[in-house]
Amino acid sequence: MKDKRSITRSQIIDAASACFAEYGYDKTTFDDVAQKAGISRALIYTYFKSKQEFFFAMMDEKHKNYLRQSQEVLDSDLPAKQKLRKIIDIWIIDPHRIIYKSPLPNIWLKPVKSIQTSEQLLRGDFIKSLVPLIGFDLAEVIVFSYKGILDDKPSIEILEKRTDILIKSLSL
Repeated sequence: MKDKRSITRSQIIDAASACFAEYGYDKTTFDDVAQKAGISRALIYTYFKSKQEFFFAMMDEKHKNYLRQSQEVLDSDLPAKQKLRKIIDIWIIDPHRIIYKSPLPNIWLKPVKSIQTSEQLLRGDFIKSLVPLIGFDLAEVIVFSYKGILDDKPSIEILEKRTDILIKSLSL
């Protein structure tokens, strides 16, 4: 069972995530998060000192969830290429599906790309999720290839097509 402190922290992270989705990273304030969480602004400061800390905590929670889901895929009896596709879905395609459904997709993409540490953490965790399946070198090549695959902001259909081409070209 979670203690009160971790429940409150999760509540704040959830509220911050909702505010980022509604107002965008730049326009979200501590007051917005406090109101959405139903707590005082002062209480938030006992957990987070800056908006960037909210963002990193939110991303850390998402990455932990993605790593857990990736491990479930790795533990499955699926063939290697299907495992690879499912892990790419977890880290790239499913999040982009959510982002593209948002009325303003750049409110999610901008902070991830503009905060270099965030992008590095995403790449590092994505690579970590692939290493048991394909080794570090190939995992790194695949993860870095997505920077180019996503560069022109393709539709989900195009993104899936590019992913299928990438996976089919591999000898696993």
